[in-house]
Amino acid sequence: MAQHHTISGLVGKLVIESEVHCDADKYYKIWKHHEDVPNATPHISGVKVTEGHGTASGCIKRWNIVVAGRNEFTLEKTTYNDETRTICHSNIDGDMMKKYKKFDAILVVTSNAKGHGSIVSWTIEYEKIHEDSPVPIEYLGLFQSLIEDVNSHICTSQ
Repeated sequence: MAQHHTISGLVGKLVIESEVHCDADKYYKIWKHHEDVPNATPHISGVKVTEGHGTASGCIKRWNIVVAGRNEFTLEKTTYNDETRTICHSNIDGDMMKKYKKFDAILVVTSNAKGHGSIVSWTIEYEKIHEDSPVPIEYLGLFQSLIEDVNSHICTSQ
């Protein structure tokens, strides 16, 4: 389920949410302990901690990603809330920062109320540099692929 909210011509929010089969804690932990993510999806070719400890809030990570067939990189400050299984990836440099003043990708993983699996959502909060900058729909597609790929990876390894 995708949602798009435009706050003004430059600021907006996109949300994608999917139900997955794996446990919420396992899904959250693969992202927090990020080393295995490139093995789970072809859309991330590498991730490296460049400052701080990778599982501590405030660390800086460089991600090499594939978006709509393009290789891009992003440098982000990562914060964690283990209680709510929330990870905020606040971009500070990289290819997307050529189009956006702000680009935060927020992952939230919750246990499914139905008792099996979990609900995974990615929220993109962005601010375009100028009116001609595109709404980051292609990144929403990337996050949908990541949800599916990581779910399959976890389910296969269980």
